[in-house]
Amino acid sequence: MPTEAAPSLRRISESITFFCSQFCPGDVIVKARDWANSRTPASAPEIGGFHTPVERDVLRILLRGQAPAIVMLARAAEGWRAPKPLGVAIREAGAAGRARILSPFPATQRRTTVASAARRNRHILTLADPILIAHASPGGKTEALAKEALARGLTLLTFPSPHNAHLIALGAELA
Repeated sequence: MPTEAAPSLRRISESITFFCSQFCPGDVIVKARDWANSRTPASAPEIGGFHTPVERDVLRILLRGQAPAIVMLARAAEGWRAPKPLGVAIREAGAAGRARILSPFPATQRRTTVASAARRNRHILTLADPILIAHASPGGKTEALAKEALARGLTLLTFPSPHNAHLIALGAELA
């Protein structure tokens, strides 16, 4: 599947970012799946790292439903292989022009690390608005990313849930 370097400091027009913490309450998982199922081929492209379980589930649904997706890697694009459960769907979507694989990293960044994932997520904030955070664990990295998005003046969205009250208190709007 073709991969490419990410655009630097250039917005990807009409796109929406999706993030979710590693651990996510069940009611929010259902809302994330419903949201992904509502996306159509005419929907704005979804951009994300699709690294956490809920993010990967959303990517699987987007690809199955023919919705456009942009996967931003936390390593170099050169030599990257799609994870086995999603590989065929990503290759088919890429061939049909519905999926793109991008990376903001040079060819020397061969592995995904905690630091490269954090850099990738901050890079994504420069490319898309709004930012949809399905769930952010209080005090976690995704909550810090939500605060950074708001500090940059980006629109922050989240799903209605008692588990997201802290995001709403920060200024997130309901998706």
